[in-house]
Amino acid sequence: MAALVQLRKMVDEATARYAFFRSEEKVLLRQAEQGAVERLVNGSWVRVSRPRDPEREEEWERLEPEELCYHARKYFVEDLGAKPIGWDERKERLKRLGFYRYGNPPMKGGSRRRLPPEMFDRSREAFSELLGNTRGEALEELKEEALLGYEHQRERIAAAEQRANFFLGTAGLTTSLVLANAGLLLGSDKLDSPWRALSAAALLVASICAITAGLRALQATMLTFGRTPPNSVPRVMKRRRLGKEAMVRAYVGALLVGQHRLSAIADWKIMRMKEARRWFVAASLGVVALTVLVLVDVFLG
Repeated sequence: MAALVQLRKMVDEATARYAFFRSEEKVLLRQAEQGAVERLVNGSWVRVSRPRDPEREEEWERLEPEELCYHARKYFVEDLGAKPIGWDERKERLKRLGFYRYGNPPMKGGSRRRLPPEMFDRSREAFSELLGNTRGEALEELKEEALLGYEHQRERIAAAEQRANFFLGTAGLTTSLVLANAGLLLGSDKLDSPWRALSAAALLVASICAITAGLRALQATMLTFGRTPPNSVPRVMKRRRLGKEAMVRAYVGALLVGQHRLSAIADWKIMRMKEARRWFVAASLGVVALTVLVLVDVFLG
């Protein structure tokens, strides 16, 4: 029970100093008694610049120790009671400011993009210990369920990346179309006033939206995350000396950890794809508006 004891000790020490709040598993906050509110971003705590009191806001759910243990296992939180990032750590603090988080959004639950191996080990051991009383057919059924869940998360990631490739192509085509229309604002054939100013505004909006859609699709395709495959060589070799049921429990634990990690990655990629879709629709509307303005100028001219 070493991993579960260690995890519960970490949670107890943290809850003795802070109250913890969560909003739909996306954001984890903590607040000291009559103190500042801090947010978990990429595995580190950073002070929230906008004053807030989670106790009085309906969107924030206060977490009990058991829920915090689950959150730490699922999102591989190293230390819920760690010190926040100071101003002397400029580079790390910059990565957690609001404008940086908007450009490069963090993962759900405050999880880190790159995790040390010991975080995965702790969660695997904790899940194996939770399965300590499960034996026989029940253990085999859990193994099948965990394997199905793990494969489902892999399929979600693959589907998100496949759609991202489509958006990269369409966003590039839309950007080329937007830039080609810039010729309507220059030279002897430029539009008359006021259509020229309105077209310039539509061109600016469409360009920003098309570039942002491509950026979000590129992030969903190219950005990588630390993963923990349950059947990697080190894990298989570590399980080789265990008894049959202990080996199955260790495998199920590894599957559950891998499923949690892939779920967080899939959620991140799917959210970026939803954003790419919204920006692409906005870019398309900008192109439509630009076309309408050109036609109006032609008919009125």
